[in-house]
Amino acid sequence: MRLVFLLTVGLMLASPPAWAQRGAKSPSALVKEGERLYKAGKYREAAEVLKKAQEAQPNPLVLYNIGRAYQRAGELREALSYYQQYVGLPADEADPELLKKSAIAIDEIRVLLEKEERTAAASEVERKRLQDEAEASRRKAEEEQAATKRAEEAVRQQRAAEQQRALAAYKRSRLAAFGLGGVSAASVGAGIFFGLQAKDARKTFDTATNLESKQTAADTVRSKALIADIGFGVGLAAAIGAIVVFPKEGPPAEGEVRMTLAPRGAGAAVEVSF
Repeated sequence: MRLVFLLTVGLMLASPPAWAQRGAKSPSALVKEGERLYKAGKYREAAEVLKKAQEAQPNPLVLYNIGRAYQRAGELREALSYYQQYVGLPADEADPELLKKSAIAIDEIRVLLEKEERTAAASEVERKRLQDEAEASRRKAEEEQAATKRAEEAVRQQRAAEQQRALAAYKRSRLAAFGLGGVSAASVGAGIFFGLQAKDARKTFDTATNLESKQTAADTVRSKALIADIGFGVGLAAAIGAIVVFPKEGPPAEGEVRMTLAPRGAGAAVEVSF
């Protein structure tokens, strides 16, 4: 595909001094430079140089060649514009063969542009799809992060509640131990008291001189001794219970597992805190 450099004689023989006075190249020099760049494969540069020649001195052939150079450069919209300008020239200014080539080029370029537009539209749809997927992934990640935070908060609250329960169980065990210790002390004290009374009643029994007095003293000894035995028994049982339920360690720390008495003395339970 070559440029059509069949310029009018007037353009080729234009007087150079008029262009030299303005410090610029003549249109014919610009056309030759455009042809050189085109042959070197520098199509866009060739089109730019030819545009300068066209601006300096309009010529239908240069107009066509600009479109041809832009087409080879791959700048289809620019090429389409210049081809359309050429096709729109008056009939006496345009070459019929070039008009035919321009029309073919216009059809080809329109097909290519339509294909580019379809490709661009498909690319935009794909870009939007990927963007939507990325947005959905972002929202899912945020939801998962929020769910993780909620789960962590629930675990923290559960641990705090378990720690409170373990601490309450520890306090209950201490209170129960102290209560049993008090019961033990009181029971032993009662046992000692009634034991002394039973001892005094025994002395009365030994010194009694008649049957009725001895019988009364004997009943007193038996009753006081029984109460003393009950007091000692309860005191011993309460003391053993206090030893059993009294916490052997300090307050439970986080992550500690302890065996404690179940509520209402229903057995043993495990207190766990994390």
